[in-house]
Amino acid sequence: MNVKSLLVTLFTIGLSLSKSFGQVTENPKVEEQSAEYVTIQKVELTDKYTVIYLQFKEKGAPGGLRLPDDFSGDIIPRNMPRQNNSTIWLDPETRLYKPGEVNVKFKLIKAENIPTESTKKVKTGERVDFIAYFERLPPGIEIFDFYEGRAERGQQTWNFYGVHIANPLKKNVASAKSKAVAPKPAKPAEIAKKTAEKKPTEPEEVFGVIRGTIFSNKTKEPIAAVISYQEEGDSLQVKSSSGNYRIGISGKQRYNFRVSAPGYYGTNLEVSAIDSSGKLNFSKDLYLIPLAVGEAITLSNIYFATSEFKLLPESSGELNQIVQMMKDNPQVGIRIEGHTDNVGDPDKNIELSRKRAESVREYLIQNGIAETRIEAKGLGAIKLLTKSSDEQERRKNRRVEMVITEQ
Repeated sequence: MNVKSLLVTLFTIGLSLSKSFGQVTENPKVEEQSAEYVTIQKVELTDKYTVIYLQFKEKGAPGGLRLPDDFSGDIIPRNMPRQNNSTIWLDPETRLYKPGEVNVKFKLIKAENIPTESTKKVKTGERVDFIAYFERLPPGIEIFDFYEGRAERGQQTWNFYGVHIANPLKKNVASAKSKAVAPKPAKPAEIAKKTAEKKPTEPEEVFGVIRGTIFSNKTKEPIAAVISYQEEGDSLQVKSSSGNYRIGISGKQRYNFRVSAPGYYGTNLEVSAIDSSGKLNFSKDLYLIPLAVGEAITLSNIYFATSEFKLLPESSGELNQIVQMMKDNPQVGIRIEGHTDNVGDPDKNIELSRKRAESVREYLIQNGIAETRIEAKGLGAIKLLTKSSDEQERRKNRRVEMVITEQ
């Protein structure tokens, strides 16, 4: 074989290898992930697939139980070692998404060395390398989300957000398109026939993401926190050691996220994807108030009927949050203060505010909080927030506050 023939042969082999192995990104940057014990080792783009090479590392301690660092609460990870045994699998509904565009998704085609319809047992300390094949990402998508799903009781999903790869747009695409022969327009009869042949399909459920950072209301610094919520009957928790959070949500469900942190009074966040006009990606930073002595916290969701002191059912969410905070922080003592506006008889206002404060105290005692930890006081219109005659402004004075007395 002469030199020229050898060069041609090598060039042909090079093209074949290039076509076979495609564009490869080793150890791609991942902005966030739901489980530290599963990592993306490599992403390869072939003519047909987006091939993702992953690695699972079982970190269970012999003879005991070691949960992943990001685990908290009711969710039991699929790799949770119990008696040196664990099981893993890859959900067949796993998708790749273009960030921020839930309708731009790419299906899982097949997987190697990990089951999708059953489970695979792994031993303590074992490493499993597996491969997932997805539909090909079109050129130009250089960041994607790997979304296995939302965690359910007894499982933890493997989600990767913001995976960076090399996948640039191809050059001369526009010129190639311009040279293509335009198809002949279809006749009206043909269009009508094709339309009649199409069978109606049920709309596919769409998913989105809510993300943000949890801060201290005083220092404005991120704090570690836990987010608890209900989804399709399951009680779920997401723990964030950095303060950053990212949660997959369903487009057809209303959520009430309860955010808590040791040493802070938590907050609630309601999200309804249905009311978002099709937008299923939310950003929301949250601020928690520290439980410092003397800190007065307005309980915005405590409700009474006009001129009454009986708690309305809508108050249960806030009341239960106080109960949980008191249980999580057994050293904390509080004083419940009732406040009214300056309309009407001052003595009656003080009496009404006292009874309202006592109603809150009684609820907490009935739900397991020692009565010695809770004071109740009615202040009437002594501490007005505003002296405006405007009804909307005056309403701010009619409130219940919780003052930290012991810490």
